[in-house]
Amino acid sequence: MKTWPLRWRIAIWSALVSALALLTLTVVVAVNLYAEQVEMIDAQLAAMAQFVGIHGETGFDLEALAAQVRTARPLTGVPAPLYGFALARTADRAILEARPASFAFAVTHWPPSRWPPPRKFSNATLGGVRLRIGAFAHGGTTLLLAAPREPAEESVSDLLSASLIAIPAVLLVVAGGSWWIARRALAPIAAVTRAAAAITADRLGERLPPPQTTDEIGQHIEVLNGMFDRLQRSFEQATRFTADAAHELRTPLTIMRGQVEDALRSDSAAPEQEQLLLGLLEEISGLQKISENLLLLARFDTGRNPLQRRPLDLSGLLGDAAEDAELLATPKGVRIIAAIEPGVRIEGDSVMLRRMALNLIDNAVKFNRAGGELRLTLDAAGGEGVFTVGNTGPGIASDQRAALFERFHRGDTDRNRASGGSGLGLSLCREIVTAHGGQIALGRAEADWTEFTVRLPQVAVASA
Repeated sequence: MKTWPLRWRIAIWSALVSALALLTLTVVVAVNLYAEQVEMIDAQLAAMAQFVGIHGETGFDLEALAAQVRTARPLTGVPAPLYGFALARTADRAILEARPASFAFAVTHWPPSRWPPPRKFSNATLGGVRLRIGAFAHGGTTLLLAAPREPAEESVSDLLSASLIAIPAVLLVVAGGSWWIARRALAPIAAVTRAAAAITADRLGERLPPPQTTDEIGQHIEVLNGMFDRLQRSFEQATRFTADAAHELRTPLTIMRGQVEDALRSDSAAPEQEQLLLGLLEEISGLQKISENLLLLARFDTGRNPLQRRPLDLSGLLGDAAEDAELLATPKGVRIIAAIEPGVRIEGDSVMLRRMALNLIDNAVKFNRAGGELRLTLDAAGGEGVFTVGNTGPGIASDQRAALFERFHRGDTDRNRASGGSGLGLSLCREIVTAHGGQIALGRAEADWTEFTVRLPQVAVASA
């Protein structure tokens, strides 16, 4: 699954964390602001009760309260007028006075369990107006004062509205700043990645630029350079061993083959011995082929390109390979169908390309069914020569396809002595095609048809 670049993920996560922090801050501030505004209303209600209170048996100054309700002037220090008041006997909640008259509802419906009320404040809603009510006992009466909570709610609403405008702008700044910081912080890592990607099997001697600082990135570069040193030593040792072993095997194998061939030509061997010698000769031929392939692969690995490029007629080369395919296919009765477009020319090594083509053809014959079909085609398309080899074989299992071009890989159908496969043919084909700047891949892999496709560049179709 494709993921977003790291700098974008850092920017997004920074914005999300900032959004969470800002929302938390906004909620905390809004709750505190509302609480402070309500406390101010409570303080003003208490101050009003103390202002109109007359210490004695006469109770409260109801005329002053009525005037306050009639004028609807804001309470001192709070942008909220006095909504109403009600005076009731504490013992039986009988209404002595109420302004407006509907406010008597607050007294008659006061919860019995909370009457007579201590000096405390509560919320109520009358006629769609949200009120803050304070209860104040004096002698045998209780005074209830009410003021709208709207000013407190408007303050919170204004804060939330401002936050809805400010928070997105802040998040954009945070996301943009985080993206810029992440880009600056990741730039050295991107440079290290590009430099490391340029170090390939034929360029193992290259190293990452030495670090200018001793920070985490500098330590990372030092670790990678040390790892490349170890990989280079291991790769060179393995390649040198492969090349030396293949080279050292060539002479004794050649001597053994000559001695076996001399023994066969002497006509002095019994039939049983002759069969044994023929078997030895076949095994020696297989070992010679493996050693030659290993030596050639070692040269490719070390960057010593063994190709001898020159202009050549790819059509003619593959036509000759098709004729050789007839000889290889005859014992199994495989029918050869060749469709070679004439005049396709490239720059390449004819020996190596012929070896590549014969490897593919040999596999197509070897893993074909008796009386099956082998099809060779060559076309010039899009500045490339497209060469395909297909056969009516048993197919290639899906779990085997990814490792087809790995060295010494052999499928389950290739693990018998009769096939003679070493698991190096397709790997060598890939090295030859890659050295020519081309590509080789498994095209079709069906139950009754397997096809390999080779694409070679620098194609020129000769004029008639």
